[in-house]
Parts: sequence; C-alpha cells; structure tokens
Amino acid sequence: MIAPALAVVVLLLGYPMGYALYMSGFDWNDKLGAYHPFIGLTNYAHLVADPAVRRALGRTGLFSVITVFGGVALALAIAMLLNRPFRGRTLVRVLLLVPWAVPPVVNGIIWKLIFDGSVGVANTILVKLGLVDQNVQFLADPTLAMAVLIFAETWKLLPFLSLLMIAALQGVPVSIDKAARIDGANGWQRFWRVIVPNIRGAIMFAFIVQSMWSVKVFDTIYVITGGSGGPAEGTTTINFLAYLVSFSNLDRGFGAAMAVGIMVLVLLVTLVWVLLLGERRDRTEAAR
Repeated sequence: MIAPALAVVVLLLGYPMGYALYMSGFDWNDKLGAYHPFIGLTNYAHLVADPAVRRALGRTGLFSVITVFGGVALALAIAMLLNRPFRGRTLVRVLLLVPWAVPPVVNGIIWKLIFDGSVGVANTILVKLGLVDQNVQFLADPTLAMAVLIFAETWKLLPFLSLLMIAALQGVPVSIDKAARIDGANGWQRFWRVIVPNIRGAIMFAFIVQSMWSVKVFDTIYVITGGSGGPAEGTTTINFLAYLVSFSNLDRGFGAAMAVGIMVLVLLVTLVWVLLLGERRDRTEAAR
C-alpha cells in the first residue's frame, strides 16, 4: 500500500542524493573536459580545508543565529498579541499572510529596490529624518548587505512562524492560565511555566524549520546581490557558495561534496533541536 509513496520518495529524493554522492567522488570539473577521474574523498578533504568554505560557514552561522532566534522570538511575540481578543483581529491575521504570499524572487526585488543606494525609499526616509547626510550604499557594504538580507528573509518567513505559534497558543487550555492567575502567578511566570511547556512542540518545529531555511537560503541572496554573493562575499552563505562552485566555476564534483555537507549540516542541526527541546519536554511531563 505504501509502495507508490516510497517510489516517489526514492525518485525525488533518493536518486538526487545518490547522484550527488556519486559525483562527489570524482574530479568533475567541466572546464577540464569530459574526463572525470575518481579521486575518492579528496573533495571532502578540500571541503574541510578550504578557507572560502569556512568563511561561508561563518556567515551562515551569523545569518542563522539572528534569523532563527530573532524570527522565532518575534513570531511568538506577535502570536501572543494576536491571540488576545480585540476589534479587527481577523483582519490583522489575514494581513499577516501578505509577506508569506509574496514569491521569494519578488520579495528579493522589493527589498533590493527599497535599499537601493540611489533611488531606494530607505535612503529617502533616512535623509528626510536627518539621520544621514547622503545616501547610504546598503548593498555595496558587506555588513549592511548582510543586514538587508537578514531583514528581508525574516520579513518573508515571519508570517508562517507567527501563524504556527497562534495555532499552538489556541490549543493551550484556558483553565490552566486561569488557575495560574488565581495562584498569584505574574505574566512572566504564566508565560514561562504555563504557555511555553504547552507549546514546546510548536517551538521545536519552528526552530527546526527556520534553521533549515536559514541554511538553505538562496533565492533572496541571488536577487538582492545580482547573483554575485554580495560585496566582498558579504552575503555568500554556504548554500550560495555551493551554487557558485557548481554553476559559475563548473566544479561539479566539489559542488556535489559541498551539497552533501550541507545536507549533513541540516540533519545535525535538526537533531540538536530535537534532543534539546525533546528532552526538556520529557522532563516537564515527568515532573507533572
């Protein structure tokens, strides 16, 4: 009964993964001709020793830490606000979906135009407020370009995370919160002792999904930087570096090894979140 589903998984996931593993064992550089000698684990050794890879991992780590922790924290705060009854709450929740409905490429174009160094509205606002004397070249500075990328990606993914948190909050029994109020618990104590334990599964899922997205981010970087990876490689994350290696440098073997490394990295990050938040959940349930 599950054979058709397994066949789809094998064709769509198993074959590409297997082919990437196969290519990573060869010196598969299209610039050097059609001969691709087998080199074993040399590409993986190069992956560990390459300083460009280490720099890309550092930028990926910075991007991931800010977008994951900042994104989940903002999403939880928005969900707490929108979970309260107020007039127009339904309309606000609908409007929250707008950034999520924007295609990733369009999202990149929007923020590229907003932070354009010549005609961007961000510079217009800053100049009119007197915060700067002349236009800031956001996309020409490595640090500012990374900040724009973080802002754009967080804006795009925040609605999904917020809706996830809202759904989880609506599953928290009202009687538990009322009992905590009667017992004299303040707002922080109710949040930390009542709400968080009851939505821990949603928080874990949010951390896992956001971590995956932050490591795999590509389209926003490509659009904002014009496919170059940013000024002085300022926005070249590990996934974008794999693209540059594979399709700009045409080093398919090393690019495949990098793709395998990214897959392993995503799996390890996912495992870390499951172990951290899963263990806490088990301890909470045991204490109850």
